[in-house]
Amino acid sequence: MRTSLLRISATTLATCLAASTAHAQTIDFETLPDGTPTADTEFISDQYLSAYGVRFDLVDPVTLAPTESPRIAKVGSPQTAFSGCGADTPLANQGVGSSFLTDNTSVNNTAGTLLVSYTSPVAAASAVILDVDRRSASVFEEWTIEALDASMNTLETYVITAPTGPDNCNSGQGPGDAAAAGFGFKRGAADIHFLLLRYTGNAGSIGLAFDNFSPAALPDPVQVSLAPPPQACYADGIVLTAQVSDGLPFFQYQWQADTGAGFADLPGQTGPTATIGARPGDYRVVVTDALGDTATSNPVTLDPTPRLGYRLEIEDAPGSNTFTELTDTLQPYQSTGFIADYYEYNDSDQVFLGPDPALTVDRAHYFLVEGADGVGIYLVLDAVAPNAGGRGECAIDFTGYTAHLLLQDDASDADRGSGTARIETRQSWSSPNTDGFVVGPLSSLGTADIAFQDVYSGSPTISGLTDALAYDPGGITYPLPLAENQRIRIAPNCGCRVDVNNDGVLDNGDIGAFVALFLAGDLAADFNPDGILDNGDISAFVQAFIAGC
Repeated sequence: MRTSLLRISATTLATCLAASTAHAQTIDFETLPDGTPTADTEFISDQYLSAYGVRFDLVDPVTLAPTESPRIAKVGSPQTAFSGCGADTPLANQGVGSSFLTDNTSVNNTAGTLLVSYTSPVAAASAVILDVDRRSASVFEEWTIEALDASMNTLETYVITAPTGPDNCNSGQGPGDAAAAGFGFKRGAADIHFLLLRYTGNAGSIGLAFDNFSPAALPDPVQVSLAPPPQACYADGIVLTAQVSDGLPFFQYQWQADTGAGFADLPGQTGPTATIGARPGDYRVVVTDALGDTATSNPVTLDPTPRLGYRLEIEDAPGSNTFTELTDTLQPYQSTGFIADYYEYNDSDQVFLGPDPALTVDRAHYFLVEGADGVGIYLVLDAVAPNAGGRGECAIDFTGYTAHLLLQDDASDADRGSGTARIETRQSWSSPNTDGFVVGPLSSLGTADIAFQDVYSGSPTISGLTDALAYDPGGITYPLPLAENQRIRIAPNCGCRVDVNNDGVLDNGDIGAFVALFLAGDLAADFNPDGILDNGDISAFVQAFIAGC
């Protein structure tokens, strides 16, 4: 038996895949063989028999006698297979479409056993199962897939066990949540007459989600590419997305940056997307599939506009929508890891333990932190010292982009809206603790407004605080209002991008520098920006030049 945490251990499979050049004929359950779209909860049995030579049945797990037919599950409600990133919703960018095969019309504690029968034996087969997740170290989902001969004797076995690691869509369910996990067989002769998929895990609330079935082949070798990144201000949080094709899931990712001495791994950047603080250099991703095959993407170059600092503004009065600038050169503290790592939060202490700034009792401390994933806003309430405790409700509105709640000081505090343009939080603390949160990464595409607002039930909106300050690592502080609904606005202050030669003057030298970049095909001339150099960039440059800095 071959057992794997979403990857196959037999070297023969990798060897055979490399030798296979034929593209796999795949059933994706989006349509029937005649092109008719499949319908949600539609029974599937022999519809693919004439075109693919396979039939699908749900069977008794012991006798293997047919009991009923499996059904089509479609992404979205009604939920019939798994929860994932929504009802029957897998992670994006996995190539699994919006349809797959499931066992019945509900998620329950007993998953159906699927039997695939062949009219003629085959030597190879592969497919994916979605949402093989983990509830704890000892409670997890698992599927065992067997290749059977004509007498239903086991030829080979492949086990897909829920992996451990970072969560995807749901807390505490690991990287298998909503993800595609592949299995594959490659025999020396055409002796596979049946495939049997049996649930062997111990977690409940389960359902089958079977997709991308290649009845007689393994997939082509994995490939990956990256699209050109957008133009950004220095340390803007930008998202790079790996575009993966072919290969056999589950895919493992490692993002890398060129250090000048070659590419090196970026710590913690191991997902299909990477949020990176825009800094000059080349970036790429290496993808490994379930067969151990690897592919390396094309490198992409980041050439961000210089950053002068961050604008810090306060609203003149609650709801006035007029602002006064306190500074346009506010600087961030530096994290050696990600933005949220600077907080040094742990479940035991549950307080701010970062090196700076020094905290003051009964104060709201605002400051910025720059990490590998960009720059975020910190709001730390109170200090680690005897205090009266307190309460605070906040709203953070992002104009021009979306952001995430990166850390909540106390997991029991309420929050909502992470990943959108409005994040709401509620903090409640007792002596001698702090409370607070971190949001980001910030972007030069717009502004971030933060204010104490009555966004949750209960009252008061602010208590236990007497003043508020913004901190700069250079030792400068800025008094801020401590009033309900009075906003504090923060936005990057980028250098003048149209000053292409960076001499502080807009003149013919900048026009010549832009033309040289454009003719060289350098995306630093992508002024619209859309990843393409064309007349739109020339027009955008001219408009920016006329507008000045």
